[in-house]
Amino acid sequence: MLSTIFLWPIFLLAVQAAFVRRWECRSSDQILVDSVFQQMSLDGAFESRDGITTLDLKLTGEFMFQSCDALDGAAAQMLVDARVLGRSVGYQGRTRGSCAESLYHAHSRTGLRQYAIYQTSYYLNHTYALHTLDTTIRLQLDGIEITCAAAHITPYIGSTASVLLKAFPFIIMVLFGAATGPLKIRRTNGRSMFRYEMDDASNDPAQSHVQGLGDCLQYLQFIFLSGCLTLSYPGFYQAIVSQLAWSSLIFKNWPVTHQFAYPGVMKGFYATNSTWGLEEMSQVLGGTTMSDLWVNAIVNLALVILGTAVVMQIPFLSEWISKSFQSRQAAELSDFRKESITQFQRTGWSVIRTVLDRFLLPIVAYSSFQPLLATWFPVYWTFMAVSFVSFLTVSLGITVWYLAKNGRQGVFFRHSSFPSRQSGDWFASALYGVPIVRGVAIGGLQQSGLSQILVLIACEVLILACMLWNCRYGPVWRHTCFSAARLVSIAMTCAFIPHAQVSERSRGLLAYCILLVHAGVLLFGFLGPCLVDIVRFSLCEMGFIKSPAEGFAQSNRAPVRIT
Repeated sequence: MLSTIFLWPIFLLAVQAAFVRRWECRSSDQILVDSVFQQMSLDGAFESRDGITTLDLKLTGEFMFQSCDALDGAAAQMLVDARVLGRSVGYQGRTRGSCAESLYHAHSRTGLRQYAIYQTSYYLNHTYALHTLDTTIRLQLDGIEITCAAAHITPYIGSTASVLLKAFPFIIMVLFGAATGPLKIRRTNGRSMFRYEMDDASNDPAQSHVQGLGDCLQYLQFIFLSGCLTLSYPGFYQAIVSQLAWSSLIFKNWPVTHQFAYPGVMKGFYATNSTWGLEEMSQVLGGTTMSDLWVNAIVNLALVILGTAVVMQIPFLSEWISKSFQSRQAAELSDFRKESITQFQRTGWSVIRTVLDRFLLPIVAYSSFQPLLATWFPVYWTFMAVSFVSFLTVSLGITVWYLAKNGRQGVFFRHSSFPSRQSGDWFASALYGVPIVRGVAIGGLQQSGLSQILVLIACEVLILACMLWNCRYGPVWRHTCFSAARLVSIAMTCAFIPHAQVSERSRGLLAYCILLVHAGVLLFGFLGPCLVDIVRFSLCEMGFIKSPAEGFAQSNRAPVRIT
């Protein structure tokens, strides 16, 4: 019975295996200078049966100087050690080796068999769905090590964890947007959530009524896109942050795929083999190529703009349709014309806000990546990408200049990633260009992870310096905390620079620390304050309190001046 348990995964492996990316063992491990065996491929599969989780591995290679039969290569033994945070997490089964003339033909023709195939199983004491198995595979022949390979295998996190990691941030974002938007309007007005002028005494069309939505969305985008840097992240980190792809306009592989998509999860683990961080994230997601992903992101942005414009008309039209049945006086029709113009302006500003504030970072990142593909695409493709980034930059500059000229940037950018109380000088206005710099660093500097880190750190230092400069105009502690959290998380990613002398255990612990920092920001920076605001609103509605406190939504509010 025990023999059956050890052998059944081996016989299934031939038809149930997926590519496993492998590296050379670390310099501290034994490496033969004149190895008699050259690795060709490493395949694997996770199997769960009768409560046992098994990692099946198949190593293929070629004997260089003598045939496999002459060296009795079939008797070589695979020694596998899988670790999580530096601790072994299972035990190995038996090894089965065989010699072959060709890896692609079942029968020998010449009788000279240079190739060898080795299969074994590693039995895990847990599924390790939110971990990465740092695996070392050694091949020994007559007690002498003839090759060594290292692999980082990340099991699929599971459908339940995937849904939760998508849903919880989305719920937090919606609650925060509601607490800083419709609920605040209702709390101030006391009768209707659609009387814009009750929230904004100036009735400024540039005012957003889901102010906190963009703030939370932009932080989620940062979490996702910072996981797209060209760094040696532990696999579980990218698997977790990839669930926030929806925040950066990656919804599904459509409408452009050219009938190709990366497999994503194969045989129970994430199968990746890439050079750049954005490309690897696309592979983790099971997405399409980066060129198609850019086009799809633009299409998704257009759909978001269309949806935003349509949704904005629903409360406005509902209110006036209701009024039309109650009164048909000329004065009412005159008011309708005036408010229609205001509503049109409000819709226009919402479209501008969607492009130049809420989704600026991902669009710039994807666009900036396209010049790296210039070798494989026509010149016009790169030209369109560069022109698009230039157009967004000029549009943002004109918008900020116009708002600053009229003292309205605090209205348009309220509850964005930057404080609304600005000093009015060029230094403060330049902050609104930080998403473009971040996007260019994430997308355009994919060839150097170190350069990406340095630029992102410089952005956060600039923001913190501006926070100190603006503290005299009002409290900026909230934005300072967010920027400090981003700075800390970026600083910790230095451990993931390729060829950094950091142990796998330390990398894993730092990755968990980064996730903990982001989780803390979402819970205490967004969810906690909005729940407090919602509770206060509910108590006011039930009559337990007479005048609700303005709450955190008022902490950064600035007077509006229109000229």
